[in-house]
Amino acid sequence: MNWKKLLSFGKSKENNINIEKCGISEEAMTIVRRNSDGKLHPFYKGDLYTEKRVEIAGIYVDAKQAEAELLVLKLREELMAINYLAFICDSEREKIGIIPGSDQFEILQLQQTNGDNYNISNERVISKLREWHSSHPFTVIGADYDWVEANFDVLPEGKELKTLAREIAEFCPDIVEQGTGSINGLIEAITETKKMDLWWD
Repeated sequence: MNWKKLLSFGKSKENNINIEKCGISEEAMTIVRRNSDGKLHPFYKGDLYTEKRVEIAGIYVDAKQAEAELLVLKLREELMAINYLAFICDSEREKIGIIPGSDQFEILQLQQTNGDNYNISNERVISKLREWHSSHPFTVIGADYDWVEANFDVLPEGKELKTLAREIAEFCPDIVEQGTGSINGLIEAITETKKMDLWWD
């Protein structure tokens, strides 16, 4: 297979090295290409505090903002069988990351998702989301260093939803203070979207 042409990286020696290190199987690449005609790029894990590129973790594909979620869900369904994950990896919703892995919380680890301004580490974010997932399963469809987006597999209702909304507001105050304005507003947003959106400014 002509990896250089497939990935549209150009002709530089550096890009040839990147292709070899992207860690994506031919089978996974075929699935991505079958579902998207967006340009492919190496997806780097960066140093959160220096913004330096550290290592190539996979690839990302350009996407249209309005189509990003549907593309992620379609890719996740097909890639899951061969142990790859797909997720929205930028706040503009125009990049879909594809990385090896079967545990969706690896996405948060890779993206170093945190609430540093509330002294909430990446480890705490992952631990809290695992805790919520055990009671209210959800699918992580996007994340970056300061936000997470997930779709509930089954929407919590009644007292369970109220309790969860309070826990979300306590763990991520910005969702209420800069977003819904109240716990009731958060409950309404979760009910309407069937999503859990967290961010820390």
